[in-house]
Amino acid sequence: MVAKWTTREIVVAAVLAVAVGVIFWAWDSLYTSVFQLIPFPFVYAINGLWMIGGLLIPYIIRRPGAAFFGELVAAFISMLIGNQWGAWVIASGVVQGAGAEIGFACFRYKKFNWLSLYVAAALAQAFSIVLDTFVYSYYNQYSWAKIGLAAIIAIVSAVVLGGALAQGLGEGLARTGVLSGLGVGSGGTKRV
Repeated sequence: MVAKWTTREIVVAAVLAVAVGVIFWAWDSLYTSVFQLIPFPFVYAINGLWMIGGLLIPYIIRRPGAAFFGELVAAFISMLIGNQWGAWVIASGVVQGAGAEIGFACFRYKKFNWLSLYVAAALAQAFSIVLDTFVYSYYNQYSWAKIGLAAIIAIVSAVVLGGALAQGLGEGLARTGVLSGLGVGSGGTKRV
């Protein structure tokens, strides 16, 4: 049986997800300007940052559903502020959040270490590249070899930019003491 989230967990998750949504919006702006100079498939080397909503929030809260919540709320915020993809970012948030959620579920929500975080990052990005391939018709524009290379680059990016950054931020925030009583702040996991 899944334990209920506390009010504090909901508030912390929401605040973090909103902050991540603003980061997404800024990254979206760079993606449509400066990063447009990077050709496909190498542009996927920077995509890992978009996985952080589904990684940082569950790494801190350590509850089932936190990855989905974090990624979806962050995507929604970036859409509200404005970006070139509009409502499609919600689909990305759903897919990436689901991928990360499956990654944490593989460890039954009992381990929140580098391995579970990096597996969640890789799955979130793998799901995302599949969505991108069909939404943006990559299969009509590029060879399957290029799409495969994009997937490999994207997954490495997700582990480095998403997973390692989420872990560093989570541990950094925990050291300040502001997260005491939460999963990452106590060094353990919440009972689920």
